[in-house]
Amino acid sequence: MMEKTLKISGMHCSSCSMLLTDAINDIKGAKALSIDHATGMAKVSYDSPATLEKVIAAIKAEGYKA
Repeated sequence: MMEKTLKISGMHCSSCSMLLTDAINDIKGAKALSIDHATGMAKVSYDSPATLEKVIAAIKAEGYKA
């Protein structure tokens, strides 16, 4: 299991955090461990078949930058 901390821009409230948590958790093998809209930081874990690229793509698909 890999863990990564990502800087995410564009989050403004707790709803943004919840939206990204759901998007990341929808990826098979990925889990959003914590997402803080105030700091713009997200800690995620992933393992095959999930990849960091898939996690970043899910974040971007929701309209945020990672």
